[in-house]
Amino acid sequence: MKNLLLLLTILPFLAFSQETNDCDERTMPYWANYINSRIEGENPTLRNAFRDIQLAETNITPSSGFITLRLYITKTGEFCKMETFQIDENYEPTVFNNGALIKELETIALSLTNWERDKEYKTYNLIRLKIKNGKIEEIF
Repeated sequence: MKNLLLLLTILPFLAFSQETNDCDERTMPYWANYINSRIEGENPTLRNAFRDIQLAETNITPSSGFITLRLYITKTGEFCKMETFQIDENYEPTVFNNGALIKELETIALSLTNWERDKEYKTYNLIRLKIKNGKIEEIF
């Protein structure tokens, strides 16, 4: 009986004493409330980071579609996590190059640093790639 009473006394403290970090905060879109989260150098920096894969990949299958990388960045500019979305030219879910392409893109995205923000909020930023005729045509 004493053990049960002790457990019931300690349990609420354990339930409410979970550690949190910057990645657990609420996420705001990069464009909301004048947060203006961006990578230093913006589009030229992104294009340069993905240039090698853009030049190397010339036979992507399926040959047309879009890839979106959603990067969650803490209020201090550190990476938290990433989500990826791949769709074909008919906006149907797909996988480019049997999943090999997205792995390479994720590796490049993880290497990006120098995220800047005008306000201290956890945000997400989007990197989009347009695939046309088996090549990465545009990065935005």
